Amino acid sequence: MPAIPTSVEGHDLSKLLKIAEKTVKAKTDNSQILDLSLEERIPKFESSELTLGTVLGRGGFCVVNEIVAIKLKDVSQSASNAEKVADDDINHIVQDRSFMQANCLRGKGKDCRYAIKKLQDTSFNDASTFINGVVDLAVEARFLAVIRHPNIIKMRATCLGKPFSPEYFVVLDRLYDIMGQRITKWKKKQPKGLGRMMDRKGKKELAFWLERVTVAYDLGCAIKYLHDSNIIYRDIKPDNIGFDVRDDVKLFDLGLVKEIDPNARDIDGNFKLTGDTGSPRYMAPEIALHKPYNENVDVYSFCILMWQMFKMETPFEGYNMGMFQKKVVAGGARPAPDSKWPPEINNMLRRGWGDAKQRPSMEGVCEVLRNEISQNSDEEINEILDASRKSEMSLHRGF
Repeated sequence: MPAIPTSVEGHDLSKLLKIAEKTVKAKTDNSQILDLSLEERIPKFESSELTLGTVLGRGGFCVVNEIVAIKLKDVSQSASNAEKVADDDINHIVQDRSFMQANCLRGKGKDCRYAIKKLQDTSFNDASTFINGVVDLAVEARFLAVIRHPNIIKMRATCLGKPFSPEYFVVLDRLYDIMGQRITKWKKKQPKGLGRMMDRKGKKELAFWLERVTVAYDLGCAIKYLHDSNIIYRDIKPDNIGFDVRDDVKLFDLGLVKEIDPNARDIDGNFKLTGDTGSPRYMAPEIALHKPYNENVDVYSFCILMWQMFKMETPFEGYNMGMFQKKVVAGGARPAPDSKWPPEINNMLRRGWGDAKQRPSMEGVCEVLRNEISQNSDEEINEILDASRKSEMSLHRGF
């Protein structure tokens, strides 16, 4: 690992870290779900105990590498950490560390089970970027310590030390496909030409449709879980969605999540929150316009994403920022639903990216998706879906 600089743009690193710590404190002090005791039970590692492999991805602030080996220096945690944790929890932490060392590679050692997320080198080039990176990673770690959902990435461990240090990292389950990659795969395998002619009963085409609807449903349930916990995600986009080795879809990168106080809603049911947060292509207009908003901004983003998953095309492709602001944010332009899709799906999409006051809740969105799956599934369809899933799993494992 390269040496950590002592300053960023002439600013003392310790002072920047104190600013980051104050920022995180302000963001999390009034939380109703964060739990320090749960955070302390998370296994801790020194960076020297982890051997890093291939870079899996880079974001605005962080880089993610696979972990190819874990070599424990001392299975007991440091004294300063142990003082904060009950004896039973220390035993569990030691066992978890040992398990992770023994099971770092899955199966016959062909693929890695874990990945590490830490600040990337470019985050040290700019003071503001550095602070934002430290804040995002620290906030994400605190929320991941308490969030439990099968379709939200699981944090397995963190750095042995305070989150307000330039060396801080989190250890996550390794993902194999990002949603953008999966959409490209879907587009290549969609039934067409001779394949469609041979599919006389339309079973393969229907299974292909339900495969994408099922992924959307699982994602929707993860977002609903966050909303039920009074959390707005605020950054739904393909780059923040992946698939694990079992081909389960996972929502990750919780750096922009915001816990809300239900009692702080205004007369319209909104909150006064930071504007211009997230990715423009998927951002609800009220965020782009710096207006008050609520959890239904995630519904907007999710509906834009679902259109992309179903159509296998990029929404608003070819728009520059000026066109986007004029046509989409101000003018209300939206993607065109496909007439071949079920009316219930198209109606849900139109409502979801329509007027903020008329949007369905995530529960309503999930209900539409669940009904679409249950009404069209049968034994033959399920067999086709299982075969497709096993094929993806074998690709992940390199068989």
